[in-house]
Amino acid sequence: MSAPLPDVILLKLPGEGPEQFVMIARSELFPGLTPGQPASREQWMDHFARLLHQPRLTESGVRDALLGRGLSAREIDEQLTAARRRFAVMTSQPTLWEHTTRIGYRNPDGQEIVKKTDKGGPEGQRIYVLRCTVCGHQYGAYGIDADHRRCPVCQDGPAGLAIPE
Repeated sequence: MSAPLPDVILLKLPGEGPEQFVMIARSELFPGLTPGQPASREQWMDHFARLLHQPRLTESGVRDALLGRGLSAREIDEQLTAARRRFAVMTSQPTLWEHTTRIGYRNPDGQEIVKKTDKGGPEGQRIYVLRCTVCGHQYGAYGIDADHRRCPVCQDGPAGLAIPE
């Protein structure tokens, strides 16, 4: 019978040079950030970003730490393989960590969210007011489009939606 797995998640970090990892206690990963209420997405993302700023470990550091927790060499190999697999999945497609419908969010083309309206569209999409930081034009767009919109006036983007009253 093997020892139980440690109560940690091993994550491989991006970067050049030797592989680096962080070990995060499972109990720290999803705490209730506000007692009695579920955490908002923004709170969880801030918390997760702080967790990633723990001391970085090389593969040998990971092996030493997990050996100290009672894992066998085979179990340590499995933990490292799982961390590398998670990293490959997480980096196989672009991941946007910023909440794209937050007032003040600015996409790479300079389109900034300035207002959330009460009007909705298909499939529960809300209409937001975007402002082009290049020319100042304001127009409506669905939240799902905010991260890739271009200005319809100065960047040949698609026509914006009417801004609801």
